[in-house]
Amino acid sequence: MFWKFLFVFGVFVEVNGVPTPVKDTPFIIGGVTAPEAYAPHMAALVFGERVKQIMCGGSIIGLRLVLTAAHCIEPLLVGTELIPSFRILVGSNKWNSGGTVAKVKDYIIHPKWDSKNIKNDIGVVIVKKKFELNDRVAIISLDFGLVGGNEKASVTGWGATGPNEVDNVVNLAPTPDDLQLLYVNTLSHRQCQEQMKSVAGDIALPIDRDVEICTFHSYKHGLCIGDSGSALVIVSTGKQVGIVSWGYNCADGAPDVYVRISGFKHFLCPIMSKYED
Repeated sequence: MFWKFLFVFGVFVEVNGVPTPVKDTPFIIGGVTAPEAYAPHMAALVFGERVKQIMCGGSIIGLRLVLTAAHCIEPLLVGTELIPSFRILVGSNKWNSGGTVAKVKDYIIHPKWDSKNIKNDIGVVIVKKKFELNDRVAIISLDFGLVGGNEKASVTGWGATGPNEVDNVVNLAPTPDDLQLLYVNTLSHRQCQEQMKSVAGDIALPIDRDVEICTFHSYKHGLCIGDSGSALVIVSTGKQVGIVSWGYNCADGAPDVYVRISGFKHFLCPIMSKYED
């Protein structure tokens, strides 16, 4: 089963025309709890009037801009309007406490976002007031260069960590309170295609080398529902090269697939220029 996070980080159904979450919001499997302030670019997309829930991750790319996956924004819409309870949390390793909560003003989804084939899965959330930058809230630089295979990278997120059991009750997709961290290696396009097909077989979705990049750690280590929208960061440069997008089963031996930042320079640069002040 592919997780795209409609399988996606937080699945929604419609109740009386309002998107209502299905309790299915997972995260990084096989990772470790991230050190405090390890990823100051990290943002949590949260929603809910009385009970807060997390939809996805995102990254701060400007004083008012959060980069995320298109499929993370879509479930938070009623028609073309964002639901009123949608907020962005920054400056905390916990998605449900601490930090600063920002109200959202608008959003931009790539005009060629293809939800069926999970292509051009990129969007930007615009907050009402500028973020106050400090050691826990920081803008991450984007790398528009083409990244190949065998690069060490990191990814952080609040996605599912895998099944656990508490008081004889099994939770198949528990969401951690604390930010999780996993180090991964990028794959070449050929490695990604071959490894994906070896696990998913004939149902494997095609991977477009121009707009997607893959990573892999090992069996039982990888991304899951809830990690979508988070940044793939090259360790040696500290720059973002990808956005968590989709995968096949969680940490089941298949690569994880990201939006490739270098494929969307013409989409992102005008937005960043418009909101740079």
